[in-house]
Amino acid sequence: MNQKIDPKTGRDVIIEKNCLFQGIKGKEGHITLGDYSILKNNCRFYITKKFEMGDYSILQNNVLVQCYKNCKIGHNAWIGQNSIINATDDLEIGNNCGIGVDSKIWTHAFHGELLLGCRIAVGIPDYESKSGAIKIGDDFWGIGQITISPGVKIGDKVIALTNSLITKDIPDNCIVAGIPAKRISINGDFHGYKDLTEKEKYDFMKNTAKKFSEINNVKMSFDDSLKKIILGEKEVIIICNSSEFEKDSDGSFFDIIKRTYTKKHNYLEKEFIKFTIGYRARFIPI
Repeated sequence: MNQKIDPKTGRDVIIEKNCLFQGIKGKEGHITLGDYSILKNNCRFYITKKFEMGDYSILQNNVLVQCYKNCKIGHNAWIGQNSIINATDDLEIGNNCGIGVDSKIWTHAFHGELLLGCRIAVGIPDYESKSGAIKIGDDFWGIGQITISPGVKIGDKVIALTNSLITKDIPDNCIVAGIPAKRISINGDFHGYKDLTEKEKYDFMKNTAKKFSEINNVKMSFDDSLKKIILGEKEVIIICNSSEFEKDSDGSFFDIIKRTYTKKHNYLEKEFIKFTIGYRARFIPI
């Protein structure tokens, strides 16, 4: 008999209708959901080991999660509807990752009968076989309907275009597409991201903070010499150097260069994160 699992939830987690949490084959696993994470309607979890998801992460409608082993998803994840997250073997997804609708991540491949000598046996939890464990780095973006095969390692800042079938390891900061997925270039450049200077990052965040302050009617001030931006009554302080943190402040410090913030749970912090997290900027709590 499969046991129902009560997920351990962080602050202000939203779990919508008809979400299911169960063990597999009588084994009861553990589910941990980070602060402000969201499970949309009809998400299903079948867990025997450990599933962990970070802050501000979202699983859209009808996502299926299967964990015979451990699955860890970082902060600020976005998993599209109807996707399958399979951790028959270990699965790790980094911070700030987006995986589009109808996508599939597989850590196993087995159905061919071993008695007949089937040569493909990957990620079988109770039989010696080739590892199917998958590790996906930070800032991965799978645009939609992607498939990731067992045993793959994907670097940081990788963009996989629609319908990509990823069967081999992918290095950092590149764009892939196709069946099977291969590196491609845009205007001769194979990189998915370009390097911005500290000034470019500061100027971008200053413009972002200005838009936020106008939309939300929030006071904003800044000091270009210190590269420091303040929202409200120091509830949010945005800087380029975390060594400049004011230890006695109750505000949330956002470090533009490290992409981190000090989590204080104040109202402006949460609203600012919601404003930036879609595509402007994503920050990890420290």
